[in-house]
Amino acid sequence: MGKKMGKALVVGAGISGIRSALDLAETGYGVTLIDRESHMGGILSQLDDQFPSNHCGMCKMLPLVKRDQSSQFCLRKGLFHENIDILLNTEVVAIGGEPGKFSVSMREKPTWIDPQRCVGCGVCETVCPVEIPDTFNQGLTTRKAIYLPVPHTIPNPYVIDLAACNQCGECEKICPTQAVQLSLAKKIDFRILVVDDELIVRDSLKEWLEEEDFSVDVADSGSEALEKLSKTSFNLMLTDIKMPGMDGVDLLKKAKENFPDLCVLMMTAFATVETAVEAMKIGAQDYLMKPFDPEQMIAKIMRVYEEIEAGDLRQLEVGAIVFSGGTAYFDPDKSKNIYGYRTNPSVITSLELERLLSGTGPTQGRLVRLHDGKTIEKIAWIQCVGSRDAQYNADYCSSVCCMVAIKEAMLVIKKSPSPVETAIFYMDMRTFGKSFQRYRDSAEQEHGVRFERARIHSITADVVSGNPVIRYVQTDGSIHNETFDLVVLAVGQRPAHGVEELSKLIDAPLNSWGFIQTEPLSPVATDKSGVLAGGSFSGLKAITETVMYASAAYLSASRIIHVAG
Repeated sequence: MGKKMGKALVVGAGISGIRSALDLAETGYGVTLIDRESHMGGILSQLDDQFPSNHCGMCKMLPLVKRDQSSQFCLRKGLFHENIDILLNTEVVAIGGEPGKFSVSMREKPTWIDPQRCVGCGVCETVCPVEIPDTFNQGLTTRKAIYLPVPHTIPNPYVIDLAACNQCGECEKICPTQAVQLSLAKKIDFRILVVDDELIVRDSLKEWLEEEDFSVDVADSGSEALEKLSKTSFNLMLTDIKMPGMDGVDLLKKAKENFPDLCVLMMTAFATVETAVEAMKIGAQDYLMKPFDPEQMIAKIMRVYEEIEAGDLRQLEVGAIVFSGGTAYFDPDKSKNIYGYRTNPSVITSLELERLLSGTGPTQGRLVRLHDGKTIEKIAWIQCVGSRDAQYNADYCSSVCCMVAIKEAMLVIKKSPSPVETAIFYMDMRTFGKSFQRYRDSAEQEHGVRFERARIHSITADVVSGNPVIRYVQTDGSIHNETFDLVVLAVGQRPAHGVEELSKLIDAPLNSWGFIQTEPLSPVATDKSGVLAGGSFSGLKAITETVMYASAAYLSASRIIHVAG
């Protein structure tokens, strides 16, 4: 099957993006599939099992394709198709043109490892001295600064997390194929100018950035900054907005006139955020909020550094664009946190339990508590954490949490070598999909899952054992305290990371909850003609709904390409 003239761009390589890409590719269109992460699969790459089969159903949710034209192995491990070009570590930075003839600018973030040379032997990982929380395992384990993004993908080249790397160079020395190119990432050659009238701010930023091996100079005023810019070539300038004499916005204008390639980040307190946003319209790349969180600040500086190191943008001409950015999940650590998350190690999220149950997880699927190795004999799920709660701008049902908890309860019973008690605490059990109520009834009647309709007051720790104690109120008004070995918070869905930036690229509004707004009569059409929202990018959906919307986006995209062709 040869490529047709028409081509599409699919942004996001999770299950939704893969479905749209495969549908388009099987129709004969050329597809460029990109993802900002260094691996494919999105959330599903972290899940071994899905409901209602309690098995991996990824291949069943994707179109059948000819063996010699597609993946020769499990689609959860990778993807190949003659009509699909895959670009990882890649983001869209600009979109121009019109339906049928879009001009897209993309930036590919360097990984500092040549994927064509890397054979995945892992010797580099053994000599790396840095250990940080592993995001793939939801922080339940650690990983090195040089690591495999996903343990089971094919092919599986290593990547370097430059924000964590101390650039000792040991991995480059030991690599048998010369795939590691860390010596190219010379942060010491990246010059940063910090402009602020407050000495403590200048000194603190200089110290933090120099610890990351950047070259840093400071200026206490706009005029001094312009003088230093005229004498030295800087890659990045951090400037405060409110300064006596020349303020940060005036400095930005003059710096951009004389040094148009200079990247500028504004520094602002909450009161001047609006000014910082306006500054972005005249040339600032982004802004930093005071008081600074050093980790967040360094992470943003690292993103700027990697963007600049990536060099020239990649240009692409396409007929239609499908946004398939997936979904994110509520973080109970950034809330009032009445459930003791992060303070009681026996309280975890549903995503963390998925990794605990996985054969590639921290315990290889054994149901034990990580902090003390105790076998779990009694486990509870608390529903609607971060959903149906107006305090968190989430006065909606996340639609999947009930089914996820039921699935996890049945998996726990199935995988545990000894009897285990399971209880699900809920306000309303919402099993509205086809056969979902039967699934719930089976969990209760055949597997012994206990369903407790109640409101949770709080979770405390037992004074003797430290086990979590749930205090709850039943529908009859009675108050109970019950002790468990493990408590799982069923966290609700949130808009995908980066949805706001993507919406600005196409000048499309977000709805009141932060998802991309689609047309009432066409649930995949955005305000930008020719740009479609696939999967759960436009709102809360289960996996089965996600792939249906992905195919709907493919159909609309193919019509646009066909008409333009």
